[in-house]
Amino acid sequence: MTAATFNSTNHDPANAYEDGRYFAEPSVTDEDCQWSLWTHLGPLLATVVTSGTLAPLAIAWGLYVMYVPGKDRPFIADHARELTNFAISYTIYSVVGTVIVAAVTVGIGLVIWAPFLVILGLVGTIRACIAGANGRYYRYPMCIRFLKAKDESSQAEA
Repeated sequence: MTAATFNSTNHDPANAYEDGRYFAEPSVTDEDCQWSLWTHLGPLLATVVTSGTLAPLAIAWGLYVMYVPGKDRPFIADHARELTNFAISYTIYSVVGTVIVAAVTVGIGLVIWAPFLVILGLVGTIRACIAGANGRYYRYPMCIRFLKAKDESSQAEA
């Protein structure tokens, strides 16, 4: 069973990726759950400990997890892909969004924008950690899908 395949006995598979509440992968092992937990938690801890200095390394960490431990494990690869997509999106929001908000509002809008970014990062990451530890898939809010699973890209072309 791949990350894009769902058992749709009780719920709509289209909503299964929404927040991970509807679908738990039955073939996920405890090790898979731990990897998916630390896939999200590692960059969060690195960001908190270094006051954001190591935040961009979340992209590299996500790629590592996706291609090394997630090579033959679709659940781990899916969580790593999601982290990488969110890290890239969050970096864009942080840099481009901050410049645009600062320019348009002459800096006053940053009073709202900066806490919004912090809350988006914290809440999304904590929910991803919980979903991964429980063997569930998760999709970050406001995440641009730069990397897609092979199944997703073939379905999009059809």
